[in-house]
Amino acid sequence: MNKKRFNKWDLIVLIIGVSAAVFGFFYMNYNNGQSTGGKMHKPMQSPIIFVSDQNRTSAAAQHLVTTASRSGGSVAMHIDVLANGDIQYNKNGNVKAKQPIIEVNFSDRTKTTHEQAKSLNKILRHLNHKYDYEQYDAIGFGSGSLTVFSNATRYGVAKNGMRLQHFISVAGPYQGVKLNVPPLKQGQAGNQTQTPVNRQNGVRNNNQRPNDPQHPVQPTPEMIQRQQILDRQQAINDRHPSYAELKRLSKKLDPNTQVLNIYGVVDNKSNSDGLVPASSATALKNLVPSKNYESLRLTGPMAEHSQIIDNQISERIINRFLFNE
Repeated sequence: MNKKRFNKWDLIVLIIGVSAAVFGFFYMNYNNGQSTGGKMHKPMQSPIIFVSDQNRTSAAAQHLVTTASRSGGSVAMHIDVLANGDIQYNKNGNVKAKQPIIEVNFSDRTKTTHEQAKSLNKILRHLNHKYDYEQYDAIGFGSGSLTVFSNATRYGVAKNGMRLQHFISVAGPYQGVKLNVPPLKQGQAGNQTQTPVNRQNGVRNNNQRPNDPQHPVQPTPEMIQRQQILDRQQAINDRHPSYAELKRLSKKLDPNTQVLNIYGVVDNKSNSDGLVPASSATALKNLVPSKNYESLRLTGPMAEHSQIIDNQISERIINRFLFNE
């Protein structure tokens, strides 16, 4: 039986074929390196930034972080912004997860929204440079929603280095908060020294008649308490940008950012979650493109401001919005 001989032409064809395969492999990897700035391609990460108006030990904040963890996110970092502006990063190995959860806590809750947005910009720049994050999702709770929105519109991807893909606003006070102020009794109207600023135009309306100097009325404990509540309400709202400013900045929001607005109404009489009126929370609708906006209105006891994140309905909607569940 004659054996088939391997002639020189077969050898030449084999060498050419192997050379072409090797060349093609290195050519493809070279092009991948060029398109990613010299880095090998890796899956895109989308960290979830959580900014709350409460400190990070709050039950609501921890519940949301735990929920997101079960649904695909991994708690990766706690960031503390100290009163002097210094920023502390406390990370773990999950910073390389597909959707690392990063919780931002402001130690000094008297800082203005502008100051908090400035710090958030520094944080996002750091995350971009340190971990190569190029996009992110954000959840803002209470005034934390204003911080996220103000950063996204005032600084944006050009200064953050990261693009905001999804924004969930939970009980955001876009036209201010309204505390439970006891009503005035007859004959007491002239003893209130001021009324809250109009959140639409930033003007304080004070059409109350001044006290009669010849017939001064001694303030009662109820009147003093009422004024203290009004002062506290005013102090909170003074830290937030006016709605006119938010409207002006809204033109700079990334047109592709998807927005979910979650707010609560405890009862029809108050039309509020106990702190943020529904009219204030839903004012976000006019700050984003309608095609990118959806909302969830919660009602009943679990729609109270501090309970909204613990609401099972909001939990499911957040999961669907962030994790496509």
